[in-house]
Amino acid sequence: MDKSVSYAGIQLAHPIIAASAGTTRDAEQAVKCEDSGYSAVVLKSVQEEVIMRYNPFPRFAILRSGVSGYKSTTFYCSEQAYYGDLDDYAETVRRSKERVSIPVVASVNCINPESWPHYASVCEQAGADAMEIVPSCPFGLLMRDPSNDNHSIALAALKACKQKVKIPVIPKMTGQLANPLYTAVCLDEAGADGLTMINRSTGIEIDIETQKPILFGGFAGHGGSWALNSRLRWIIVTYPQVKAPISATGGIMTGSDTIKCLLVGANTVQIATVVYLKGYEHVQTMLTEIDDYMERKGIEKLADIIGLAGKNMLTIEQYDRKTRYFASCEKESCVACGRCENVCIYDAMEFADNKPAISREKCDGCGLCASVCPVGAIKLNVKE
Repeated sequence: MDKSVSYAGIQLAHPIIAASAGTTRDAEQAVKCEDSGYSAVVLKSVQEEVIMRYNPFPRFAILRSGVSGYKSTTFYCSEQAYYGDLDDYAETVRRSKERVSIPVVASVNCINPESWPHYASVCEQAGADAMEIVPSCPFGLLMRDPSNDNHSIALAALKACKQKVKIPVIPKMTGQLANPLYTAVCLDEAGADGLTMINRSTGIEIDIETQKPILFGGFAGHGGSWALNSRLRWIIVTYPQVKAPISATGGIMTGSDTIKCLLVGANTVQIATVVYLKGYEHVQTMLTEIDDYMERKGIEKLADIIGLAGKNMLTIEQYDRKTRYFASCEKESCVACGRCENVCIYDAMEFADNKPAISREKCDGCGLCASVCPVGAIKLNVKE
């Protein structure tokens, strides 16, 4: 089975790239990425804004929220940018290129318009195979100041870099835009060699006992598997509208998540949160899951599935509003867990021996009880 893909004109052995993060902060981490099996590495971003080179402490937390049976986990972090200046970063690019054979992508975040092409040129001279430009850093000045027009800033930075360097230039987009699709199309028309969708946003968590923000007292980035659906949403509408290949980032934790991203139109995925939580070697688990999927579906070339889900995407006018359904419970399969007991707002569900009996007449066919059943005992049936 062939898992190879092409991204920004670069051939990769498979679609899983190590995203820009503390896990890619130096040449040593680039070596870890190659040894673990990533197809490419995006080095940690170098920041023109000096304060962004210094981390607050503590800066990581796992947030758990929700109610019993429906828990959500968030990786909450405020890790800042690369620890040194541009000269230090160029040396890190050079050392990484000397020590690994996989593509090395530089990552740059500037605050002055004239700095983008300069930083890009230095990274190119240091040997970077490609570069991400990141006006979307959730902690950077460009995102902290709400008066900034990120759409215009990203376009101007891309055009300036494209005039200066020959290596691929890939904007890393933010979700904090009036219309990410419009920005993606404009970046594509301006010559983007790829689009990374979508950078983290910031959030905040409050300790109700101290009545203060946790950790160091301010905003932090937030990520986790919950973020994937918003990425899929924007990629599936962007893919048909652009020529540039798309790299998905945000919420990708498994091989199945990777498959979903390819199906909506991404060529590659970039992972960081799961590397922090599961280690560098987790990529092998993801690749095994992809192999299993390809074998099960009879897929010989992984790139063939890119964008396939978009062909099944319906417009709001095409949604089925006519077919009616009702739920029924297979009593022999039911384990009497009680998960469905309080979810029916139509009063269609009664219980005998802790197992549901569902009224066909009252059931609205919404599908919630079937969705919460952990063993698949509740089925949806079409009303004749």
